[in-house]
Amino acid sequence: MEEVNAFESIMNGLSESLEYAKGKTNKARKISITIADLPSYHCKEIKQIREELNLTQKNFAFVLGVSPKTVEAWEAGRNVPQGMAQRFLQMLQFGGKKMLQDFKVIEFAR
Repeated sequence: MEEVNAFESIMNGLSESLEYAKGKTNKARKISITIADLPSYHCKEIKQIREELNLTQKNFAFVLGVSPKTVEAWEAGRNVPQGMAQRFLQMLQFGGKKMLQDFKVIEFAR
């Protein structure tokens, strides 16, 4: 394999960038992704997710990075999760305990 020095590598990258900017995309690698819309959660669904994880409102709040009052308001229907909280709830709904353990967010006693 031929060794390329840093200057040549930078120049090659700049050249490819200019070609891409001019609409010549045959060399550029493109990846298309589709991101699902943020789900809406009803107060009962939030409580169900929390209970399936066997967490108190306080611990659930710590996991989500919100205050316990926020979780209380969600479960009472006084407020609804927004933005990142919606996505994290979706991930917890489908990944649950395993996801929390895999990412070392929480350890469940056996």
